[in-house]
Amino acid sequence: MSPKPLSKGHRPRLWIALDVPDAVTAEQWMRTFPEHRHYKVGMELFYQIGPQLLRQWIEEKELAIFLDLKLHDIPRTVAHSITGLERLGVRLTTIHLSGGTKMCEAAQAASRTMDIVGVSVLTSLDDGDLTAVGINGSVVDQLQRLAAIGRQAGLSGVVVSGRELPVITAVWPQARLVVPGIRRREDSPHDQKRVVTANQALSWGATDLVVGRTLLHAENPREIYEEFAALLQGEMLL
Repeated sequence: MSPKPLSKGHRPRLWIALDVPDAVTAEQWMRTFPEHRHYKVGMELFYQIGPQLLRQWIEEKELAIFLDLKLHDIPRTVAHSITGLERLGVRLTTIHLSGGTKMCEAAQAASRTMDIVGVSVLTSLDDGDLTAVGINGSVVDQLQRLAAIGRQAGLSGVVVSGRELPVITAVWPQARLVVPGIRRREDSPHDQKRVVTANQALSWGATDLVVGRTLLHAENPREIYEEFAALLQGEMLL
């Protein structure tokens, strides 16, 4: 299935996930992809480099940063955290939808320029994992419940496994759909349980693809990067 056209303003973005332990390694990868500007920074790296270096990357390297901190706390704390991230110049961040409607609304109210997407069900989880922590229903059931919270709160969209994209596009067609766990067909899923290829994700409506190990563990990262660029046919926001 070929990717369906995206509406104007929803050109697909490729975020390279800097899932590395330190700044030196992160900047080595930036030099590997000098033309690229969209990077995801998660908890592992952020806790090592701190906000000042992140600000430097944003201001001096002119990078667009997706800071994936998965905020989850009382509404006031999350709202203040969102304000702080905006001051850094972060472009996109995540909060846990399971924090509830009030928390999500507080986060959105605190945002002025930064997009916020809600984390639904982690791609490392399946139906059995949800049952084990006391959640009734399937991954799809929980995803629908959480997506409704995000939409009601006015968030930009959700983080969702590519396999559940059709569920979201059916009930929230304007959502920004951030898909982690992107793999090539021949790649191992590693610790992810619900992964898809980039082509599958785009065909089901993804607006943002997050690629980490597929690039960072490749024998020839540049070659793989060019494959993604070719797939997106020049429409990718680098």
